[in-house]
Amino acid sequence: MELHNRSISRAIIIDDDPDARESYEYAIEELDLQAHPVEGPLPDDLTAFIAGLQDSDVLLCDYHLRKRSGYATCNGDRLIAECYRAKVPGVLCTTFTDTVLRRDYLRYIPGLIKDSSPEPEDLTKAWDRCLSELDGHFEPWREPWRTLVRVDEVDHERKFIYVVVPPWRARQKVRIDMESLPQEIRQRVAPDRRFHAMVNTGAESHEDLFFDKWETE
Repeated sequence: MELHNRSISRAIIIDDDPDARESYEYAIEELDLQAHPVEGPLPDDLTAFIAGLQDSDVLLCDYHLRKRSGYATCNGDRLIAECYRAKVPGVLCTTFTDTVLRRDYLRYIPGLIKDSSPEPEDLTKAWDRCLSELDGHFEPWREPWRTLVRVDEVDHERKFIYVVVPPWRARQKVRIDMESLPQEIRQRVAPDRRFHAMVNTGAESHEDLFFDKWETE
């Protein structure tokens, strides 16, 4: 398979459920790619794992990787985000349609599919989107822009905040988990506090909004 001048020959399948790994193999084989299911456990050092991947590899990864003890110490959103940073295209699948991923990871997960049984063409489009972004070309709903972000509410007990993004929707509050904020920002959040961040203001749904590269005023 040729995508953005890159020759793809192998798909790494990552899922803690053996039956799910097997079902993913059928879609991979329809694309005439070599399916390589990872039986686990995944190493704690993701850098070492990613370093072992090849330029001709792509990933197909489930979101929940910790349902079965010992398979992984992180979920798939972190793994796919780290692969993206290393210029390895990956698809993240989740069966939970209401899942809101960590906003900082979401910036680096252009290939998100909310379906447990993706069609081969869905996988191809998602990998293609990854490579396109790595080349600097974004679809309108994924384009990041430096944007004003105002904190509306802080819930220290449940560890999340609500923010308003005026250039997106001036009256809608968006929830962000504290863990997805840089430490410096986390320490400064307070009602009506203003920051700047890179936000994909073309997103149609709050679930697709990511926040990256936060700045203090």
